[in-house]
Amino acid sequence: MKKLVLIFFIPCLLWAQDDKWLKKGDEYLEQGNVNAAMDAYQKVLDANASHAQAHYKISLCYIEASRPSKALEHANKAVQLSAKPSGQMYFALASALHLDHQFDKAVEYYKKSDPGNTNKKAISKLMNECAFGKKYISNPEDAKITNAGNLVNSDQHEYLPYMTADRSKLFFTSRRSGSTGAKKAPDGMLFEDIYMCLNKGGAWDAPQNVKDLNTEGHDACVGISEDGQLMFVYKGSNGGDLYMSELKGKQWSKPEPLPFNSPGFESTATLSPDGRTIYFVYAATATGNRDIYMCSRTVGGTWSRPVKVPGINTEYDEDSPFIHPDGKTLYFSSKGHSSMGGYDIFSSERNGGVWSTPRNLGYPINTAGDELYFVLSADAKLGFYSSDKEGGFGKQDLYSIRMPVPDKSPELELLTGVVKDASTQKAMEATITVTDNETNEIVSKVRSNGSDGKYLVALPCGKNYGIAVEQEGHLFHSEHVELDCGKGYKEVKKEITLVQAKPGAKVVLRNIFFDTGKSEIRKESGGELQKLVKLMKQNPGLRIEISGHTDDIGDAKANVVLSEERAQRVLAYLQANGIARDRLVAKGYGSAQPIASNQTEEGRQQNRRTEFKIL
Repeated sequence: MKKLVLIFFIPCLLWAQDDKWLKKGDEYLEQGNVNAAMDAYQKVLDANASHAQAHYKISLCYIEASRPSKALEHANKAVQLSAKPSGQMYFALASALHLDHQFDKAVEYYKKSDPGNTNKKAISKLMNECAFGKKYISNPEDAKITNAGNLVNSDQHEYLPYMTADRSKLFFTSRRSGSTGAKKAPDGMLFEDIYMCLNKGGAWDAPQNVKDLNTEGHDACVGISEDGQLMFVYKGSNGGDLYMSELKGKQWSKPEPLPFNSPGFESTATLSPDGRTIYFVYAATATGNRDIYMCSRTVGGTWSRPVKVPGINTEYDEDSPFIHPDGKTLYFSSKGHSSMGGYDIFSSERNGGVWSTPRNLGYPINTAGDELYFVLSADAKLGFYSSDKEGGFGKQDLYSIRMPVPDKSPELELLTGVVKDASTQKAMEATITVTDNETNEIVSKVRSNGSDGKYLVALPCGKNYGIAVEQEGHLFHSEHVELDCGKGYKEVKKEITLVQAKPGAKVVLRNIFFDTGKSEIRKESGGELQKLVKLMKQNPGLRIEISGHTDDIGDAKANVVLSEERAQRVLAYLQANGIARDRLVAKGYGSAQPIASNQTEEGRQQNRRTEFKIL
């Protein structure tokens, strides 16, 4: 009798244990701790391999983790082991098939999961995603996707990659061991930390923990400026807010909250090349419907009220906006539009105030899983994103993308280099102001790094740019860039030396313009001339010689006369703007003082110039 009681009691114990671990797994899954939920459900299966509900639940975990092969294994077993499979089980199997790109079978089981059409809209969308998936995979893009490797990726999550426009630095967020926070987050993983890699000979070196910015809690890099001098940081306070930090030499400043933060959820931000527009994600709560917003900043630094980006958002989630250095192409992730499943990456171009219909980047860049946090180099040849593909080193990994050859290359110039003191040859911090010479409007203002002197300026096509590099105690340096659209991408490296304001120091005024053979100053010269006026007023003891120079084409005497007349015109402008005549000398040297060869057009162009020299 005792033996019979014992035999009856053992199954009861097992069923009780099953219920315990099923409930535990459900609790973990609700908390977002997918790994712990998997472990709990696996304990049920270890005791009872025919437990249909445990197979179903663990399949949900593998779907969440984007592991289609394991998801399919367990979803199939859940259906096979059930006398009457539930709609949820059929839906899990459909989702696993969808994730595995078995689109026709996925559609079959999506239909089985909802025989009464009670979820007609949701099922219809999923079946449309399968149709898009078949279309994209049948006509793949010529893109090569490569895991960033185990030097960059760990056995944990790596995501939110942000690359400088010149590919010299890569920032990302990781939950790897060695996190600044010693405790684990509620989802069972370590808190987020920000890391940075340097490009060494075309490969990324070992990641460095950005200790200035990492705290005991979550710290995530959710955007950088194209020169890597400004970072947007996400913190989980107040529902989720955006902060901004600047790199001062080798030190990141304390992150300051952005003024448009709200009690809602703000994350992933991108700044336009001119620094005047920010695009970011907003939702009422961290789990609410996410949309992409934008707001503009005045020259004085005040941000406007955020508004939704027109033509980009859908009734589904949008995330991770990235504005390309060309200033007009916005990349973002969306679960709407023509997604083939989960988040897909799309692009849209702005023409005036109108955004084009978002274009899916296609397969293999996009899959039926989630593709997020896409960024693209200035030359549009190298992309980066994070994905939880099977076969990676950890959960989410960073991947590089050799992009398909575009129909046309980006229309911009990337100006990079180092700012140095002319006397000491030491790197220095300086303010770099970019002005639209046609409108005299400041387009952007950045700073070179005080530690290494490096600077980066992206200049979209279609404008006549004046560039002034300034630092206290030095004369300003002038550059001129005129970019016509239709000429594609150009990268220019230029070392800039600033001369100290002392007798004999010279500066070429590259943004003073004259028509050929004439001495009247063109209106585009206003910005440069005002900088000279400002310099003279800030230094009341300064006396200068303004000199005109030509190439050696034409009559030498006529060239001297023309150069003299041009110098006199500049002198007259300074006088008219309050600079005393006895502080000014004007001379014309014709072609007598060339600074480049007159044998080439480029050299002759350099020789046709206006200078000033401190007396």
